[in-house]
Amino acid sequence: MKKKTIEQVVQDGVKFVAQFLPKATYLYFPLLSAALVWAIKRNKEWKEKIFSWKVWADPSPVRVKSDKYILSFFKKNNDLCRAYTKEIEDKDLISLRKAFLSLYPILGLEDPFLSALFYQELEAKHYRKIVKEFKGRVAKAIQDIEAVGEKPGFVEGLKSVAKEMASLSSDMITQTSVQKALAEIIKREIMEKND
Repeated sequence: MKKKTIEQVVQDGVKFVAQFLPKATYLYFPLLSAALVWAIKRNKEWKEKIFSWKVWADPSPVRVKSDKYILSFFKKNNDLCRAYTKEIEDKDLISLRKAFLSLYPILGLEDPFLSALFYQELEAKHYRKIVKEFKGRVAKAIQDIEAVGEKPGFVEGLKSVAKEMASLSSDMITQTSVQKALAEIIKREIMEKND
């Protein structure tokens, strides 16, 4: 049997997700990216991560980080430091804490689903846009995923796609390289699907 290419596996993944979420194309990349990253890094955890908290639960440990920790988070990341220079200089911890709640899960915890959900903004370094749209976009993703999360076959099908991608991706271990490759393939697939 001929081994599939990453493009063929992603095409199959897009077709599979499209059966359950035909109009929510914005979720294809985050779902497939998260499934692949978790399959590679935490083979047994990925299903529970996606479906136990239905995307992102805003855990309390993020909310209770100290002011010092939050300032350090912004200062250590050069791009964030540039984007939030005034707030850092003024020690505006109210604004920084608000931004931290959205940015830390993506940049600090490197959540693969959220990183993919905000992939374009991350690539463009539009951190303020992420903060502004975080709650609304995550809420919409939660709603759309909950609508299909209990349908028979969805979890098992997504798991199969993740395993296939993981078996092909030994040379693409980092989350960044995985997401860049998937982003291009999925973007092309969605455009072809919509033509």
